[in-house]
Amino acid sequence: MLEKRKNKTKVIFELAVNELIKIFFLVFRSFFIILFFCISATLEADSIPQFQMKDQYGQSYSDSSIKGKPIVLMGCFLRDVEVCRKQGRKLYWKMQNLLWKDSNKVNFLMYLDLKESNKLVEDYIEESKHKQYENILLDRKGQLANGLSKGEVFIRIYNKSGKLLSTTYKSEIEETLIQEVYEILKKEI
Repeated sequence: MLEKRKNKTKVIFELAVNELIKIFFLVFRSFFIILFFCISATLEADSIPQFQMKDQYGQSYSDSSIKGKPIVLMGCFLRDVEVCRKQGRKLYWKMQNLLWKDSNKVNFLMYLDLKESNKLVEDYIEESKHKQYENILLDRKGQLANGLSKGEVFIRIYNKSGKLLSTTYKSEIEETLIQEVYEILKKEI
């Protein structure tokens, strides 16, 4: 009888160990699947986001059409359009002067998140088509809205193949930032 009990205990123990091993492998496999998706998401986050939109003049832009040159991508919420315009112009014109003959080797793109647009805004955009403003991408679907911050310009710099090099938020663009952007772009041209 003692022998039967030992065999039964041994069988139960072996079943328990086998179940524990199955659970361990299931957890281990799940961990690696989650890790794979996290790494994939990180790699995608370090690339230029996919987008396709037009500027106020009707010119089409997309992530694939702007690759091949370093990219300075600046954006903000609609309510921050004045901060965006003022700081965007400052950075854009300083880069034009610093890069001089190489300025055409860089894509400078500014965009506005227009998900909260209204008729007044749309009328203003329509009226502005006759003025000589810098091109502003009109993000009506919020394709580039991820990462925007209230009251600040979201500035990202990508290399020729669309990989993220730098990211920052600014409500005021100082000379130190202009110099940093210049140094990054000069290396990429």
